[in-house]
Amino acid sequence: MLGTSGKPDIDRGILLAKADELDQSIKKLKAMGDGLRHAAVCSAPSHMECPKFQGLLGLAASGEIGETKKVKR
Repeated sequence: MLGTSGKPDIDRGILLAKADELDQSIKKLKAMGDGLRHAAVCSAPSHMECPKFQGLLGLAASGEIGETKKVKR
């Protein structure tokens, strides 16, 4: 973290990339939490008959949920 001059030399690009990575993790965890809450109160006879659950499966299959996407700056 310290440069040759003894002063902090922090790569701001790395900080931004890490912040983006954390944002994606938060988004993924929020979606998972929302899905669990919905499953706990869903009135459908089974989760496979629930339109919201089917939508979440579609998002997971397409990579919208579950994969961290790299954001270019």
